[in-house]
Amino acid sequence: MEWRAETSRGLVRPKNEDSWSVVSLPVGGRHLWLAMVADGIGGHDGGEVASALAVDSIKQYISEYFSSGNPGQVLKQAILYGNGKIRESAIGDKGIPGMGTTLTCVMISCDMSRAFIGHVGDSRAYIVSNGKIRRVTDDHSVSGELVRNGTISEEDAMRHPGRNVLTMALGTQEIVDVDIYEEKLNPDDILVVCTDGLTSLVSPDEIYHMLLTYGRDLVARKLVDLANARGGYDNVTVIVLWPQAAPGLDALRG
Repeated sequence: MEWRAETSRGLVRPKNEDSWSVVSLPVGGRHLWLAMVADGIGGHDGGEVASALAVDSIKQYISEYFSSGNPGQVLKQAILYGNGKIRESAIGDKGIPGMGTTLTCVMISCDMSRAFIGHVGDSRAYIVSNGKIRRVTDDHSVSGELVRNGTISEEDAMRHPGRNVLTMALGTQEIVDVDIYEEKLNPDDILVVCTDGLTSLVSPDEIYHMLLTYGRDLVARKLVDLANARGGYDNVTVIVLWPQAAPGLDALRG
C-alpha cells in the first residue's frame, strides 16, 4: 500500500490538537494497515491529549486482539477501549475534565480487498471508486443530523452554525455509538481520511478534483494548503491511501 499524510494547525488556532497515524501491523505473516485521524476537543491541552490517547490506545488494542474475532467487531471494541482510556485519563490526578476527540479509523485487510471503517464524531472517510467520490461516514454533529433528515443540503452544512457542534465524541460520554462500515476495495480505489478542518472549507468534488490534478507526493499537501488559503480556521489533517499500490513508504506516527 502507498499513502501520504499532511497536518497543519491552520492559521487561527494556537496549536494543533489533531493526531494521526498510519501503521502496518504484522498479522499471521502478513500486514494489516491502520490509518486514523482524531480531532481533539476540550481546551487547556485536553484535546491534544485526548486525540493522541485515542490513536495510541486503538492501535494497541488492535495489535493485541485482531486475530481473535470479526474485524469489524474488533475495530468497534478498540474504539470503545479508546473511549474508556480517555475517560480514565480525564478523571486522574493529571486529567483534564471534559477532554474528548473525534475518531475515524480505516482498517485495511491483509489482502487489500476490504476496508473496515470505524467512526465517532465529524472527521470523515471518503472513497474514490469508478470515477466518483463518496462519503462513507455520517457526521455526528448538529449539521450532520440536519443533512440526514433532509432539512439542509451538504453545501448548506459547510456554512451552518451547527457544523462544529458535536453530538458524539470519544471521552465525553460513557456510552458511545460507534459506526462501523465495511467497504469492498477495487483496483485503483483511493481512500481519504480527514478532520473537519478540511471538509468545512473544501467540498467532496474539490477533493476529487485535487486527487486527479496532483500526483501522490503533492495531493495531501495541496489539500491542506487549500483549506488554509480559505481561512485555515481549524487544525486540518489529511491522509490519502492507495491500498493496492506497490509498497513504497514506511509507516510513520503523527
